[in-house]
Amino acid sequence: MKTPFGGTRDPFYFYRLHSLAVGLALMAVAGGPVAAVHAQGFPSKAMRMIVPFPPGGGGDISSRILAESMTKGLGQPVIVENRPGGGAVIGYELGARAPGDGHTLLVVFPSFVISAAIRRGLSYDPIRDFRAVGQTARAPMALAIHPSVPAKSLKELIALARARPGEISYGTAGAGTTQHFVGEMFRLAANLSIVHVPYKGAGPAATALAGGHIPMVVSSLPAIAPLIKAGKVRPLVITTPERLEGFPNVPTLREAGYPGLEATIWIGLVAPSATPSRVISRLNAELLRTLGNREVQAKLKAQDLFPSPSTPEEFAALLRSESARYASVVRKAGIKVD
Repeated sequence: MKTPFGGTRDPFYFYRLHSLAVGLALMAVAGGPVAAVHAQGFPSKAMRMIVPFPPGGGGDISSRILAESMTKGLGQPVIVENRPGGGAVIGYELGARAPGDGHTLLVVFPSFVISAAIRRGLSYDPIRDFRAVGQTARAPMALAIHPSVPAKSLKELIALARARPGEISYGTAGAGTTQHFVGEMFRLAANLSIVHVPYKGAGPAATALAGGHIPMVVSSLPAIAPLIKAGKVRPLVITTPERLEGFPNVPTLREAGYPGLEATIWIGLVAPSATPSRVISRLNAELLRTLGNREVQAKLKAQDLFPSPSTPEEFAALLRSESARYASVVRKAGIKVD
């Protein structure tokens, strides 16, 4: 069977299979702890899901799909609240200050742990001040340019940038985001002098690219996929190990000679550290049910998002490992916030 990444191997297949098995086990014992939570009236009011980016990006799109389904399962409205700014830090700080009663969920991305590595004086610690609820999805990224840029490939873009040092800029979803991280790694790997332009989300960056205000972006694919299909922007490479089924003509970074820059944007849910374990279990069980829904899966995949369910423990382990990995790369590459 052809995978979403265009090959015969789905890189997340065994991961999802394991997570599904864990999810079924959780649901099998749901009559115990889940019933206890219901008896105590959780959730007792409308819930909010804080997205630290404006509408239009992959994280916002996936959050709205999940919120709609979780509303039905939890019996209370799950309201998406966009709080962009500061490379997602504004939203993350808001989540850290929320009551630990389970009624506030924070949508997190790699920038959640990257920020701790490149910023000083944060008011929160991504590991200490939050509890993992579960991973939700993964989103590929792409490097795309405005059609007016005279480059048909990454090689031609590199040659153009070297001929015009300091004149070419690239937009991202914000300083300290995954896109910024990949953009800076590309700059260093290709030995280029290009300028980072941070926006308040992938949506605004994509709009700026389509309008010709910037020549290039490093973006989540869901944010620019409609513009690619409409011919308003030109993708040069994607960041996944294999080509995507929906964009078979777009080469990978590996094919372009930069396998070390491969990355996807993982998306997940966390809650304030004071949230009780029984509430975390209830939320994760609902998240697994939602991600196991075929209609939800179809909606996510239609947006070039790939469901990636996990237990709280698995997502917490990912947060710890990603925190250490990004901190190491930041030290070696000397990446700084603009």
